[in-house]
Amino acid sequence: MNIKNLSFLLAVITVLASCDINEGPRRGGPNNGNVEDEISALPMTQDYPADNPYSVEKTNLGKMLFWDPIMSGKKDIACVSCHHPDFGYADGIDLPLGVGGVGLGINRTGGTLVKRNAPTIINTGFNGIDNDGNYSHSDAPMFWDNRVKSLELQAIHPMLSKEEMRGELISETAIIDTLINRLNNIPQYKSLFTAAFGSEGITEDRIGKAIATFERTIMANNSRFDQYMRGDDNALSNQEIDGMNRFVAIGCADCHGGAMFSDYELHTIGVPNHNLVTDEGATGDFDFRTPTLRNLTFTAPYMHNGQFESLEDVLEFYEDASQGRENRINNQLDARDLDNDIRNLNLRGNDHDEIIAFLRALSDDSFDKTVPESVPSKLPVGGNIQ
Repeated sequence: MNIKNLSFLLAVITVLASCDINEGPRRGGPNNGNVEDEISALPMTQDYPADNPYSVEKTNLGKMLFWDPIMSGKKDIACVSCHHPDFGYADGIDLPLGVGGVGLGINRTGGTLVKRNAPTIINTGFNGIDNDGNYSHSDAPMFWDNRVKSLELQAIHPMLSKEEMRGELISETAIIDTLINRLNNIPQYKSLFTAAFGSEGITEDRIGKAIATFERTIMANNSRFDQYMRGDDNALSNQEIDGMNRFVAIGCADCHGGAMFSDYELHTIGVPNHNLVTDEGATGDFDFRTPTLRNLTFTAPYMHNGQFESLEDVLEFYEDASQGRENRINNQLDARDLDNDIRNLNLRGNDHDEIIAFLRALSDDSFDKTVPESVPSKLPVGGNIQ
């Protein structure tokens, strides 16, 4: 072999040695088109609807309503009872214990069982966002079954639910008027509503807008993944980068894509029924909305019924389901009932550590965790959670 050919061969070997032939090119900056076509950073700021613009006064009012148990039928539970900052604005248990419950997280006892896991409200102002950063406030999907559109409407629905906040003493048709009358009897609330909206009057619409405004301020949009995608090449470790590439390559991003790592669509993936609840999902096909994967570090347990305690449990389930192991899926389904998206996953056990490392890099603990010292009703802050 002559010197020219030898030099060429050595150059080829050097190039091959610098590549990961299993993963494709290692991403050294925010320019890997394959990844960026599937997942992206969140916007740096939150947008607000034209008919519900941000104001400090409205945010303060929404926070009071969020923490005040006067918004429940028995005055014993507040929004924060199941969406608490200590648990990433979820509740830290598999299924919530609503009306009548006492305590917080795993120490909560009694109360009416709510059949679906309490999702986090962190970043819910971005619900529905696509990979180009576009989202519509009026069309933003809410709840595990997408039954409500917009954060303003979502804020009202737990107050209507017998299990979550309303209880049995007040009918669904009467509860909102009851709550409005209560608020009108508290001078501080009347003043807060006037300051927030520029005129007197407490209405269902204004309650929803105030709570939604507060919820939009609960953001965690500067995870190490976000920093990396914005150009900080050192924000992720090599293991996390490998996990990100595997996450996209094996098909996880087909459903968990975009800036919120969700397509906001309904899927039948075969999660086993909770031992206390059979839940047939949005349409009767055991179908549920794809949840966000952001801030998973704070929001275990996982899935619509809190079935899995750890991320390893989740990945083991996906691996078994994708390979048709029917002993691990809902016993009222078989492998043919599952969405193609899960059947087409190419997940193997040796991917788990890298993917879990990447998923943990989606967490950002900079969200607002402040607790009001008191609420205008003078009831216990957060309800019976102490």
